[in-house]
Amino acid sequence: MYPLQDFVARQRVDSFLAAWYPTVDSYYDILTSRGETAVGRAVIDFVASLAVLEEELGRGSDVKEGAPFVLGKIFSLAECVAAPWVQRFFMTLPHFRGIDFEEDILSQNGFKQTAHWMRAVIDRPSVIASKCPEDEVMAAAMRYYVSYVSPGAPADLL
Repeated sequence: MYPLQDFVARQRVDSFLAAWYPTVDSYYDILTSRGETAVGRAVIDFVASLAVLEEELGRGSDVKEGAPFVLGKIFSLAECVAAPWVQRFFMTLPHFRGIDFEEDILSQNGFKQTAHWMRAVIDRPSVIASKCPEDEVMAAAMRYYVSYVSPGAPADLL
């Protein structure tokens, strides 16, 4: 998972994770926003963090057809850390914010590397097998983060 013997691979994972953590932080800012103005600002920050991730995936990693992960064909610590959040992005953003993550965020902003990488991560059999049930993810988000639902989103705070 973490390539201790390969300095270059270790640097790729570390560099990816340094770009990843701000993405998670900005995602939580979207969930915890308490009005559409705040949601809009948080989405701008989230997109900016994904732009950094897109650059990282394009520059230092081997993400490409047939080798979709940060270390090419090797599913690494980078994917293990990111997988639960990637799943949450696809589940919670439409539910609480009415944002289609793939279309409204990834496609509209041209994040092709990130979209390819995220799809490979969430389609991996081990990630599918360990996925938290959607109802539990939604309940946890409501319990800990969401106090406002965007207009048009299907969630109900009652």
